[in-house]
Amino acid sequence: MAFGEHRAPRISSWEARALREHCQHFSRLGWALFAQGASALVVQVAAVLAVQWAAPALLGNITFLWVLSTLSVYGVGFPLFVLIAGPVPTAPTTQPRRPLGPVRFFQVYLIGLALLYLSNLATLFLLGLVGMVRGEAVSNPVESIQDYPVVLNLVLGCLVAPFVEEVMFRKVLLDRLRPYGDRFAVGASALCFGLFHGNFNQIPYAAALGLVFGYVALRTGCLWQTILLHAMVNFIATGLIPLLELWGDWGEELLGALILGSILLGVVFLIVRRRELRAAPGQYGLSQGRTWRLFFENPGVIVFCLLALLESLSYFL
Repeated sequence: MAFGEHRAPRISSWEARALREHCQHFSRLGWALFAQGASALVVQVAAVLAVQWAAPALLGNITFLWVLSTLSVYGVGFPLFVLIAGPVPTAPTTQPRRPLGPVRFFQVYLIGLALLYLSNLATLFLLGLVGMVRGEAVSNPVESIQDYPVVLNLVLGCLVAPFVEEVMFRKVLLDRLRPYGDRFAVGASALCFGLFHGNFNQIPYAAALGLVFGYVALRTGCLWQTILLHAMVNFIATGLIPLLELWGDWGEELLGALILGSILLGVVFLIVRRRELRAAPGQYGLSQGRTWRLFFENPGVIVFCLLALLESLSYFL
C-alpha cells in the first residue's frame, strides 16, 4: 500500500446484511411517503380531467375543490401510506403514558408558536429576496385557504388534518424510526413532515413544529396531546385570524401583539426547559452520521424528496 493511502475499514457479511436491512426499512418508509403524495396528485388530476369533461362548472365550486383535496390527501394517500409502511418493525414500547400538565402543555404550545413564527419570518424574507431577483413574487399556496369558507377550513385544519397527520407522522412513522434513537426519530420525522407539505412556504415551519410534536409524542406517549397541539396551532390561521380581520386595524394590532408575545415567551420557555430534553439511544448501535446516511442513501427517500422538491418548485412557475 502506498504511503498516505487509506483503506476503508472492512465490515463482516453479517454487518453488511444488517446495514442493507436498515436501508431497506428506510426505503420502504420513503416509498410509503412518496405513494401518499403521488396518489393524491394522481387522484386530483384524474378528477379534474373527468369533471372538466363531464361537468366543468364544478371546477368553480369551492366546496367541490375542498372535498377533492381533502379526500385525495387523507382519504386515499393516508391509507396507502399506512399499508406500505406497516411491515417496517417498530421499537418495543414499555414507557408509561405521562401526559403534560396544563401549564407545561401551554409552555410547549408557545414554544411551537415561537419556532413557527421565527422560521416563517426567515422563509418569507428569503422568498422575498428570490421574488426581487426574478422580478415576480413567489406564489404562496397558504393564501389559497382564504378562498374556502371558514367552516370548511376549521373542519380541515382543526379536525381532519391534526388527527390524520399526527397518526401518520407521530405514530406510524415515528414508531418505525425510534429503533434508531429518539434524536434521529424526531429529526427525521420532522423533516418528512415538512416535506409532506410540498412548498417552500410551509416546509421550514412545518419541520420546526414537527420537532415539537415529536418531542411531545416521545415524552408523553400520548398521541392525543400532539393532535390537540396541532389543532390549536392550525386554529390561529383558520379561526383566529379570520375573526381578528373583522375587527379591522385593532384586530391587526392585537394579532401582532399575540405573535410578538408568543415569540418572546416561547423562546424564554425553550431556554428554561432545554435541559429537560432527553433522547434515548438507538437499539442498533449505529452512529448518528451513519444512520442519517442510510436514511438518505436509498431509492424510496430519494424519490420522496424529489417529489417534494418538484411540488415546491412548481410554485415558481
